[in-house]
Amino acid sequence: MKKILTLILFLIPSLTFPQVINITDPDMDFSSWKLKVFRGKANFRVEKQSRKMLKLVSDNSSYSLIKELQMDVSETPFLNFEWKVECLPKGADVRFKEKDDQAIQIYVIVPFFPETINYKAIGYVWDSSVNNGIHQSPKFSNIKYVVLRDGSSELNRVYKEKRNVYEDFKNLWGLELKKSNIIIAISIDSDDTRSNAISYLGEIFFSKD
Repeated sequence: MKKILTLILFLIPSLTFPQVINITDPDMDFSSWKLKVFRGKANFRVEKQSRKMLKLVSDNSSYSLIKELQMDVSETPFLNFEWKVECLPKGADVRFKEKDDQAIQIYVIVPFFPETINYKAIGYVWDSSVNNGIHQSPKFSNIKYVVLRDGSSELNRVYKEKRNVYEDFKNLWGLELKKSNIIIAISIDSDDTRSNAISYLGEIFFSKD
């Protein structure tokens, strides 16, 4: 009996959940991510400035980099990332279908079957015009935007963000995410406004606190 208890105590640490789940790797290698181009051409690369960051360029284009994973969002609910914007799409406004462009968007998507049409998503975005707040996507009923930065935010400055994704999905969609298949999408677009956008993204990870 004593040996069994000792074995159980030895195994307990390996059964605990990780404190951090990295979405990007230290080298910022996106070769395993799927590229989805909606309009125009994708233009992205990793650049080393004070740190390695993914540079996204949009010239009247729209595209996303996508990664799928399984995780327990309730155990590591905080989405952490850093970003900066060099150029905002001119006249873009998240509230209007014909102006729905953003220099950078980080989507957390929870798919259901069939996932092409049945999903719920939250996009954490940097908008050109709208002040920080929550907005319904003017194009898709199953996407809600959380505007974290806007046109008044300083350009060419790195901002660090932290959001409780578990609470956001609970409050915005009535979903309490446990162990789930989720999709992370990094997006940029300037096609609705027929303009340009340039942004940078640093590391992305989920944390326990």
